[in-house]
Amino acid sequence: MKKLWPQVRKLLVFQIKLYIDAFRDIILSALSLGAFLIDLVQQNEGPDSYFERVLGFGRHTERTINLFNNYDRDKGGKNVDSILDEVEDKIRKNVRDANR
Repeated sequence: MKKLWPQVRKLLVFQIKLYIDAFRDIILSALSLGAFLIDLVQQNEGPDSYFERVLGFGRHTERTINLFNNYDRDKGGKNVDSILDEVEDKIRKNVRDANR
């Protein structure tokens, strides 16, 4: 049974990340349309345009979510993996304390 948990955990983490990623995509879609329209009206171009800022934000959130584990987890800063690890540790501690 102990060998089953790591695989179940991987599945659960992946599912949580998929939901976070989907929510992020919906938000980025709306932000990118708005940023494009503002840039169009204000004639903004280049790396300081609102659209480019949205793309930069998207790249940052992709590293933070790390859906397919393409990025090193130990690069510092908070990411979904570290947050889920903290939640899991707290749940384990609470279960341990409750069983005493």
